[in-house]
Amino acid sequence: MKKNNLWRLWLSASLLAFPLYLQAQIITLTGDDLKPLQGKQSALYSFFAVQDGKLQPVPHQWVQWSEEGYPFFEEDGSTKLAGDPLRIDSQDRLLLRFEDGGPALTSTTSEKIAAELTVQQGNESRLFYLVKNAYLQSTERYVQFDPDTLTIKSTDFALTMADHNLFKWNDFYFRGFEGKNGQRQSILDTLKLRLSAGVFGENNRITLNNNNLDPKVKQVVSGPLAALVYASTSVKVARVPVLRIHNYFLIMPQQVEIHSRFTLPGLADTVLERPALDISLDGNGLYNSKLVTSWTGNNVAITDGKLSKAEKEMLKMPLKGDNWIWFGTGRGFDMLAQLAFVKGFTTPVSLLYQDDASQINEPERFTGQLPNVGFSLTDLPFGQEFYFVTRMFYSKDSNGLSPGQYANALLSPTRTTLTQR
Repeated sequence: MKKNNLWRLWLSASLLAFPLYLQAQIITLTGDDLKPLQGKQSALYSFFAVQDGKLQPVPHQWVQWSEEGYPFFEEDGSTKLAGDPLRIDSQDRLLLRFEDGGPALTSTTSEKIAAELTVQQGNESRLFYLVKNAYLQSTERYVQFDPDTLTIKSTDFALTMADHNLFKWNDFYFRGFEGKNGQRQSILDTLKLRLSAGVFGENNRITLNNNNLDPKVKQVVSGPLAALVYASTSVKVARVPVLRIHNYFLIMPQQVEIHSRFTLPGLADTVLERPALDISLDGNGLYNSKLVTSWTGNNVAITDGKLSKAEKEMLKMPLKGDNWIWFGTGRGFDMLAQLAFVKGFTTPVSLLYQDDASQINEPERFTGQLPNVGFSLTDLPFGQEFYFVTRMFYSKDSNGLSPGQYANALLSPTRTTLTQR
């Protein structure tokens, strides 16, 4: 009993010291983290935590998964739902805000507590309580997606798209970011997607960009912690289908996950040769920003309108293993990005980094690449599906941590313990 009390005291004290940079992130658990509850109706359970000494409801969200291993949408005919949509299954995803967790409950409550969930990130732990048939429910919502205007608004950022196209990212604002002379400034020029290939021969190369890609939004699922969007894209060259993309967007208050299934049909090899793909974000005049990656050693890229020796060295280094890119503006906005290769990737991947005040690289709203940062994939094979997940985490700063420490804190697996009561 004494040991348990000491643990509870340590947990309560640790909450006071928990760094803010992790608190705001959404944590994702799977049904396997909740094995004692598998097979039970998910709608019967609400999540509570101790706040101001009382047990209070906190927001949560279930995300269905497909048997094929992707987020599930009813409008996606290429996948099949894993399990029962009304019951907790091993493949289900549960979203919670880590900061909503609290210390241990030390007082009595009239709520029917079914289980106690301990969630640990790094050396920090928080407690959530699963309450069955709760009368009180959380009504808070942290993100909205407008399918008519293709506008995203969360508690921390706003993003607009142009021409009703999910791939044409325009103004991106983050709470607390300071623009020039203190004025409001879009952090982003635009998202840039480029597919280049030889057409009926290597010497006759063409490039398709965002203007040639017109994703069709098929379904939107709104929730308190995430807006889920499914879109599909198809491209033809000389009447031959050369590209198919299924995108599943999970949009959260300070982070975005984009699950992409990308296929160059086998028939496309009769038209295209040596296809390559670039994925990048172009910043809007983000001078003096710094960039560090997990695979380019101690080199640091600094946005100043020209490529330094260190930056040229970084471009020569092929991506290896688990990867991340850290980008800090020093003005109230940092981003950590990861490209997770899940299936089909044996093709070479490298860093894409352009730092040039006058270079034009369509699509373009503001002249210059300041900087344009992303990934380049070359020699894509035909007739094979690629599956990769792009993760982007946004924050005001990195809490004084080095990029490596920050990445490790955000990307390390969450550990959980569920105790039934």
